[in-house]
Amino acid sequence: MDIIQKATNGPAHHFFGFHDLIAFNRSGDKILSLEVDTINHPPLKGEKAKVGYTRWEEQQFVALGETNAFNYPQGARQQWLSDMLFTVNNQIGDHWGTDIYDVEIGKIVQKLDAPTHCLSRDGKTSYSFNYSRVFRLGGYGYTGLPDHTENESIPSNDGIYATDISSNSTKLLVSIEEIANCDKATSAFNGFHHYITHLTVSPDGQRIAFLHRFVLADGGVRTRLMTIGANGNDLRCIAQGFLSHFDWKDNQHIIIWGRIGNNADKLRSAGFLSSPLLAPFVKTGKNIIKKIIGKKSGMLAQSFLMIEDSESPTISSFANGIICSDGHPMFCPTNRNLFICDTYPDEHKERTLFFYNFEDGTRTDVGKFRMIDERPDMTLQATYFDGLDKNILSLFTPEQLAFTRSGLHCDLHPRWDANGKMVAFDSIHEGSRQIYVAHNPFYKETTE
Repeated sequence: MDIIQKATNGPAHHFFGFHDLIAFNRSGDKILSLEVDTINHPPLKGEKAKVGYTRWEEQQFVALGETNAFNYPQGARQQWLSDMLFTVNNQIGDHWGTDIYDVEIGKIVQKLDAPTHCLSRDGKTSYSFNYSRVFRLGGYGYTGLPDHTENESIPSNDGIYATDISSNSTKLLVSIEEIANCDKATSAFNGFHHYITHLTVSPDGQRIAFLHRFVLADGGVRTRLMTIGANGNDLRCIAQGFLSHFDWKDNQHIIIWGRIGNNADKLRSAGFLSSPLLAPFVKTGKNIIKKIIGKKSGMLAQSFLMIEDSESPTISSFANGIICSDGHPMFCPTNRNLFICDTYPDEHKERTLFFYNFEDGTRTDVGKFRMIDERPDMTLQATYFDGLDKNILSLFTPEQLAFTRSGLHCDLHPRWDANGKMVAFDSIHEGSRQIYVAHNPFYKETTE
């Protein structure tokens, strides 16, 4: 059997999204998928994707419905509740919610009045946040519905939500205000708006990790890695600085790409730096600090970090010289010493898919997949950015922002099946965006 097999076919485009969810059902014969005809622009208000699953061995997509609650990096957060039931985000009335499909009868069997970003391990609770706020502030949200907190920089009535699926009842687990006030020294209260994103549940289901982000006065973006108990207790900030993609290695440790902040970085969050009188000097000072620190101490170097989830977390780097760039890691559910990951495009415009094994510290490359050269259609660019915060628009060129939010920007985003036998990933290297399956070469070794 070839290590890589194509799971979907054109001419329509098929994709799943992010690297933090299991895309296969328990039986392993179906992959949750979305289908669209055009990928050369960000989703427009009201634009829909077909919702369904792929019988990947036959390369057959089965459409069950539609959704307009999707983006290209993360899809519609579709995920399995059982071998036959799955959730997918959608607009329900005037708000974002969740459709639950039964693939056996091919239709929606339940609707939730809140969206779903991730599920508890027992499948009884969904966790989410305000996708309209995240979209407005430049994250992976959904376009088309207003943000009810658009006038609040640190709202007390918005944050992480928990929904009981059986009763369709939702409560606020923790507010953005509470999150911002946790470890105040590394937070910021300068008038810029805060948001949270990337919720991920620990292997035992007891804690939730997430990213807390906000813009600093000098125009930079700070990310804080936070965790909280699934019951809403024990909120912690365990790292801050430049931080991106992460996953739980085990119930006490998280790996994440980036670098942690230093004393100069902490100074950047000081409230007085947002004064209009200092504005001309702040960005210049930031660049000088970067040059000094980078040359003298190497503090600007980035790597994968191992972070302990505790009140006094330990932080250490690993795979230095082996994994040299950011990517999207996901640990094997049956072997927490093995993760799958990808890279961003290199100088040849190729993304690499690889395994990393903690037992011997080795990396095994699976393949390289080239991005395509097509650029986004800018004809409707004014509508692409309708509702985005002006501070976010100032950080990117219109074409750059349109490209990264279109389906042309196609990270591999590999994600495991429940048995650790294979991974699915999105790729555009054959000219259309499709889903592929890579088989785990360590499967027999790690499951005997």
